[in-house]
Amino acid sequence: MPILTKHKLRWILIASAVFVVWVPLFGSAAELSRIRVGYPSPSASFAPLFVAKEAGLFEKYGLSAELLYLQGVLITQVHVAKQVDFTVPGSPLPLQAAVEGADLLLAASSIDKFIYKVIVVPSIMAPADLKGKTIGITRFGSLPDVAIRMLFHKWGFNADKDAKLVQVGRMSDMVIALSGKKIDAGVISDPTSFIAEKLGMKRLLDMADTEFEFANVAVVVSRAYAKAQRDITLRFLKAYADGTRRFLTDKALGIKALKKYAGSDDPDILAKTYDLFAGKYIKKNPTLSLKGVETAMAMIADRNPKAKNRKAEEFVDLSLMDELEKTGFLH
Repeated sequence: MPILTKHKLRWILIASAVFVVWVPLFGSAAELSRIRVGYPSPSASFAPLFVAKEAGLFEKYGLSAELLYLQGVLITQVHVAKQVDFTVPGSPLPLQAAVEGADLLLAASSIDKFIYKVIVVPSIMAPADLKGKTIGITRFGSLPDVAIRMLFHKWGFNADKDAKLVQVGRMSDMVIALSGKKIDAGVISDPTSFIAEKLGMKRLLDMADTEFEFANVAVVVSRAYAKAQRDITLRFLKAYADGTRRFLTDKALGIKALKKYAGSDDPDILAKTYDLFAGKYIKKNPTLSLKGVETAMAMIADRNPKAKNRKAEEFVDLSLMDELEKTGFLH
């Protein structure tokens, strides 16, 4: 048997130490449950999700999360096809799909009001001026579409007869269309609305200042997944709730996440967006408001007879957030 020199022995000990240090790390990484999460827009509405990703909160709760940007109705179609495990969209899309028989339910909600701005060309001075005008939305059936229809109803207009709604696509495309006078108004989220205002457009209305209570941003999961993977679902909700707390209390982290996902490098716009969402829009705890879901269901029922006489309770699972609350996680 060869005799080990002090030099060789030292390197063997170093190699052993590295092995001891790194094996648990690789082991813990392998134990993370992989999930895919869809979101529909670079809006600051989804800041809790962005912060959870940037701050490593999914890993904190044993998850490896891949975030997927899925626009408009595509996000629900992908979820129904089981290509993602969770989605965080506006509530109308999954509710519409659920009314048609999709196995989707709402588990949480970060915002219980509309937060879109109606941004208009300078010549429009009042809601009545929108009659006969071309109004940009992202996609038919999307949250901006639902929002402007609710507003028109409130004002006594018919969105299909008294204006022309056109699909523009991304929020950034809305600004381009306004600047090029392709549309007269757009239903735009922040921080994109601030960019439009910097370019000379005008804010006609902040929908958060209306009386509507609405399940704006919902965490959606299928019944089958929530039943089969309840532990993972609860861990996802913990990461999401933790992301909410971090966003509300850590401005630097919040702005960093918004800069990465919301598509703006302007420090002034990012700061204004953070202050607005942290101070006015996003709730401390993302518990569901049944009244907010009822408002969404009423809007769907106006256009889909299958939604009439359906109850909000049919399309939610309150037990998940209730469990987190009972354990003291939500505080």
